Amino acid sequence: MAEIQIARIDYRLIHGQVVTKWMKAYPAKRIVIVDTELAQDDFMADIYAMAAPAGTKVDVVETDQAKSFLEGTKGSVFLLFKNVESCFEAFSDGVIFSKLVVGGIPTDAGKALVYSSIYMSASEYEKLEKISDTGIQVILQSTPDDSYAELSKIKEKL
Repeated sequence: MAEIQIARIDYRLIHGQVVTKWMKAYPAKRIVIVDTELAQDDFMADIYAMAAPAGTKVDVVETDQAKSFLEGTKGSVFLLFKNVESCFEAFSDGVIFSKLVVGGIPTDAGKALVYSSIYMSASEYEKLEKISDTGIQVILQSTPDDSYAELSKIKEKL
C-alpha cells in the first residue's frame, strides 16, 4: 500500500512549485497524478513525467483506478489531482489520505476568489466539506512557505 505523504489539488499538476517546494516539504519517491483525461493522453502524460524531479517516478492513472493502483504501490507518494471533482471521485471510491492541500484552482463562471489565487464554486466547496467531515485536514495553501486557510474559514466568500 502506498504511503501518501500529501494529497494536493492543483490544475497545473507538476510545475515549478511542486518540484522546488512541495516535494521538499513532503518528500516522495513517486508522484501519482489522478486524472482520467490525462491518463488517456500518453503524450501529455510523458510531458508531466519529464517535468518531475530527477529520480522521481510519475504515474498517471484514471480516477476510477486510483484506489487499486495505490493499493498495489509501495513507497512514498505525492498524490496530485487536477480538480476538486477528480479528488472527490477518488475519495468516494476509497482513496484515503490524511491531508489535502488545495492549491491552484482557476477562475471560471460561478466561481469566487476564496483564497490567494484559488477560485471555487459552492459545489466544489461542498465536496471538499464532505472530505473534511471525515476527519481529513483540508487546507488552502499556495506554497508550503505561505500561510494557509482552513476550509471552514472560506465558506462566507462563496
